[in-house]
Order: sequence, then C-alpha cells, then structure tokens
Amino acid sequence: MKLTSVLAGAALAAGLVAALPMSAAADTTAFNSTPADTWFYGTGNGYAPANTEVLSTTAGDQLYLRLHNTFLPALASVGNVYSFATSAGQQVSFDWGFDLHSGFDAPLSALITLTNLAGGSFSYNPLALGNDNAIGFGSTQNSFRLNWPPTLNFKPAIDGTYKVNLTLTGLDGGTKSLDAVAKLGKGFTAGVPEPSTWAMMLVGFGGLGAVLRANRRRPVAA
Repeated sequence: MKLTSVLAGAALAAGLVAALPMSAAADTTAFNSTPADTWFYGTGNGYAPANTEVLSTTAGDQLYLRLHNTFLPALASVGNVYSFATSAGQQVSFDWGFDLHSGFDAPLSALITLTNLAGGSFSYNPLALGNDNAIGFGSTQNSFRLNWPPTLNFKPAIDGTYKVNLTLTGLDGGTKSLDAVAKLGKGFTAGVPEPSTWAMMLVGFGGLGAVLRANRRRPVAA
C-alpha cells in the first residue's frame, strides 16, 4: 500500500471524527450528598450526614432537597425517595435550597409544588413569600412543613406518599427542576436516636444482663 493512500485514509478518518457532533455534558444528580454551600439556615439544621438530593447543572448551579421528621436528621434515601415512620401529630419538614454560580444578576423565579399522591396539592414562590434565607453569593435555602398547607391533606397517622418539586426559571442553563419524595409508613424506621439515647439504652441492656446472670447463678431448691 502506498504511503499516500495511508495518509489519505487517516485524513478521511480524522475528518469523519471531527464531523461527529460532540456530546453535551449532562446535569448530574447525587443522592445522600451535601450541597456545595452546606446547610446554614436557622439553628440545628446542619444535620450530619446531610442526606441531600443535589442537582448540579453544567452551568455551575445547584438545586437541592431533602425530607425528614421535623427536628430529626434526614434518613438516607433510596434514589429520591425518603422513607420513614410518622404518627398522629408528627410534623414532617422538607429542606430546599439553591446555589447560583453567577449570583442573582439575572431575573430568577422559583416555584415549590407539594403533591399528596392520594389527592391534594399546594404551590408557592418562596422568593415572593420571603421564605428564603439568602447568604453569600447567590445561595439561598430554607424549610417548610407538610402540615402547614391545608390543601395538601397531610395525614401523618396514615401511610402516604408526598412529592416536593423545586423549579427554577431564569438560570444560565435554562429552567431546572428537582423532585424528592417522602414515603410515610408505620413499618419504616422513625429516626436515628441521639447519642444520649443510645447511652441510656446501653445502660439499660447492661442492667438487664446483670439481672439475668444473677438469676442463673441463684441455687435451685431441692
């Protein structure tokens, strides 16, 4: 084979590769993760691990959500589904937030929609209601409770599934949306005990073991 033919073939192959469309980078979603700016709002909300669903866009923005029993850390999710137990009177919170790499220079609108899959919904703009805690350069976040909007028909004592959707319009990469789901059921784990609770349980188990050992050593009457 002549060298000219080899070179011509290589040039043709290179031309074909160059003509192929470049695959665009895709947004990525990480589960049981931590937002880039972590959780900073309020007091006692920066639970560890964060167990947050985080959408990172190719433009450098982030949207994030998580659900949990109020005042308890969020349990690890399976995908975007958080499963945990509730009872009568229990309050359930969802935490939301976003981080904009370009700040708030561009017009931005936000919408949070809550849906009870058994029937009932509620939507609001957290930026218009002032339900946001802005800090730093383009980062804001807060929480809301499923108990508050009556149209959601939240019933903590009944097994149910609730979806939270966060949608942002006006981002550099276009409109972005993120869903997180709370699956409530009496058969799920209620939450992770605090260290002090674990200590009390261990002391109780130790005392019970001592009693059982003493009973085994006690002589049996003939």
